[in-house]
Order: sequence, then C-alpha cells, then structure tokens
Amino acid sequence: MASDKVLDMIHGALIAHGIDAVRRDRDVMLQSKQLRFEAEVFETSSDRLVLEIYIFSPLLDVQPVIESFAGFGDTREQELNQAFEKFLRGVFHVAIEGLADHVCENMQAEIELWQRSSASWKIWRKDARWKIYSGPVISQATTELCSLTPGYPAFYAKLEKLFTASVPPRKPFCPDLSGRLEGHAD
Repeated sequence: MASDKVLDMIHGALIAHGIDAVRRDRDVMLQSKQLRFEAEVFETSSDRLVLEIYIFSPLLDVQPVIESFAGFGDTREQELNQAFEKFLRGVFHVAIEGLADHVCENMQAEIELWQRSSASWKIWRKDARWKIYSGPVISQATTELCSLTPGYPAFYAKLEKLFTASVPPRKPFCPDLSGRLEGHAD
C-alpha cells in the first residue's frame, strides 16, 4: 500500500536539504521535475516490514530505480523509521546528487570518474567518461579497512572495467551507481 507517512518523510528530507519539492497525492516531485518519488510499505510479519521507494527521473527514461529496505522493531512506527533511515543513509543522497542538480554541503555521495580510452571503439566515442555517484554501501566496502567482504575492492575494480568496456556513452543508471556522460569527443 502507498504510504502517506513515508511520502511526508521524503518531502521533509528534501526540504531539509534545501530542495524545492511538492508533496502530491501519491508521490513527491521536485519543483525542477528532475526527480519523483513514490513509496509502498509491505507488512511481512508482526515485527518487520519492507519499504520500497521508487525513484523516477527523465535520465532513466520510464524505468524507475526501485530500492527496498527492511525495518524491524517493536512497533510499526519503529519498523518504518528504521527502514526509512536505511533509505536516507543509502540511496537518497546518490539520487539527489546523481539524478538532480543538488550538491550536499558535506558531499554525502562519493563521486568518481570512470573513463574508457581505447582505440578499438569504432561506434562509440573512444574517450567516454562517466561521473559515478556511489553511496555508503559501496564506498564503505571499497576501503581497505572494510570488514564487509575482503574481496569487494577487487569486485568494484572489475565492475568499473566491465562498465567502461560495455556501457554505451549515454546516461545509464544502476542501483547505487549513477553514471553521467561528461564532455564530448570530436
């Protein structure tokens, strides 16, 4: 079911970040129309729920980003607050910085440039570059002090190599990774 409370919380988070947003009946939209959020809550048991956030952007064409967060607690409010906090700590800043023209003061999203430089590219540009926005899960997991998975930094390096080798220069988006093409090749 759609969640008015979650939409109110998304609207509040956007306003707190200085982003003009409108809380509509079934969604929240940025005044600039760069992003639109919908939310659904699924009751799974007496002590947990699943919050799904749908993020729509013209950069994504018609396919939204769908992020799911589990919330646990003694009350439905605790469950919902925990799930929403995971959204705020995870994809929220990646979405508003990578898909909208917002930059947080303390740079909540990590930004990297991934570049493909190969003479073998005939159809696409040889020197395509993407601006990659990543969130806490990826940025925490790629540090040497990471305890999540020892092999994650190697996975992330391989992901970059595969991405730059196979993704055409346009505005792609993957969960937790938002790539924007930078510059133009002549």
